[in-house]
Order: sequence, then structure tokens, then C-alpha cells
Amino acid sequence: MKEFKYLFEVISIVIGVVILGINNIFVAEIIPFLVPVLNVIGGIILVVPPTLIFYTKYRTKREMEQRFVGFVMDMADSINSGMTLPMALEHCSNRDYSSLTLLVNDLNAQVNWGIPFEKALKNFARATRSRPIRRSVTTIIETYKVGGKISDTLSAVSKSMLTIEKINKERRSSVYSQVIMLFLIFFVFIGILIIMQVSLIPVLSPEEIGGLALVSQTTLVPAELYTETFIFFIIIQGFFAGLAVGKMAEGTVAAGLKHSVFLIIIGYALFSFAVQFQISFL
Repeated sequence: MKEFKYLFEVISIVIGVVILGINNIFVAEIIPFLVPVLNVIGGIILVVPPTLIFYTKYRTKREMEQRFVGFVMDMADSINSGMTLPMALEHCSNRDYSSLTLLVNDLNAQVNWGIPFEKALKNFARATRSRPIRRSVTTIIETYKVGGKISDTLSAVSKSMLTIEKINKERRSSVYSQVIMLFLIFFVFIGILIIMQVSLIPVLSPEEIGGLALVSQTTLVPAELYTETFIFFIIIQGFFAGLAVGKMAEGTVAAGLKHSVFLIIIGYALFSFAVQFQISFL
């Protein structure tokens, strides 16, 4: 499955690069009106599949963290009911923990094969690639080493993770209005660039004011240079605005990549189509 994902990612990147290259080298000279459309299509093929794969991994990790709380609580309840640690693991391995199920089964299998509980837990935490789970597992291992009551530690770990999740939900709800404001600011920014490109830049073009004696020809900037600069502005603004949205809404910059891709594609499409419509209209 991993090999298929990597192959799909590489193929999408290659196809996207080919479309963008052909579009800007050949199509731009023959059918200029299609350039924005093909750029958007090529950009989507180039960026969206790798971003979706990356975000799927991120969502899987978050789901593991949520399911880990249920797993720890089930372990604590099983031990409190009189089961030994291997029996509690065997009991929990028969339950469904979604994306964490395979790792729980692997943990149970390692303990049954005679691997020390500490080492099996470390392997389990390493496989999740989740920092909160690794911290929780470290606490459980230290309690297990000193001979403390493991069920109490499991209960404390589950309560602390539930508290953290509750705080994250409260943060997401509290910054919702700010996230909407960031999106609105971005689209207002796009609107300002479109108005400048459509209304102001043509007036300042060399063709319009080249005959004025007061203006030096060396100070005039072609309209195409303004267009390219505005596109760079859109890409930079969309990328960092998306990262900021992800950091505010979900507490991590990685969660903002999907917002960055969305803002860049929508912003470029709106600006390019507005420019092309103006050129066709004129």
C-alpha cells in the first residue's frame, strides 16, 4: 500500500510538471486563453494528490491519538477487574480501535511471544509516530519499572489526554471567527490585486503614457511584469495564510497545507481568469 501511494504521488508530480511545462512553453504561444485553465489543472494534479496523502497520514495520526485514550481506559478497566497485564492486552486486542487496531494486535503478539512489556510498548509508541503517545508510553513504562500500580497510571494518562483533547476542541471553537476573518482578508487581497490589474495597471502601461513628455521611457514597467509579480504575491500570501489557519485551528502548521493549496489555487484561478477576461473583452 505504501509503495502504491509513493508511486501515485510520483506519477501525479510528473504529470503536473509536464502539463505546466507544455502549457507555458507551447500553449502560451498558440492559445493564450487556455494558459490559466491548464495552469490550474496542472497545479491541481501536481500538488493536490501529495497534499492529500500527507494530510491522510496526519489525520491517521490524530485518530490514533484519540483511539489511544480508549485503549488505555480499556486496559485500566480490565486490570481493575482482576486481569493480568497479558490477559488485559489479549482482551483489548479483540476490540476495534480503528487505525490503532493493528498496532494493538501487534503489541499483544509481541508480549505473547515473550518480548518484554517495556520493549513492546516502546515499539508500539515508535510505530504510531505520535509525540503525545510516546510521552504517555514513557510515563507508563516508568511506572511499570518502579512497580507502581499500572491501572492508576493508565487512568491518569487517559484523563490527561482527554483534558488535552478538550482544550484543543475549545481552542478550535474559539478561533473559528478568526479563521473566517483570515479567509476574508485573503479574498479581499485578491480583489484588490484584480482591481489594480484591470483598472490601474493598463493606465500606467508604456502604450498608454509613452507619448507623455513628463514620463521617462526607462521608468515604465510592462503590464506583464505586474501580472507576474501579483501572481507571486498570491502564492506567497495563500501559502502562509493557509499555514496560519492550520496553526490556529488545529494547533499544527502541517494541518494548514490543505488550506494553503486551496487558497493558492482559488486565488490564482480568480486572478488569472479576471485578467484573461479583461484581455478578451478589450
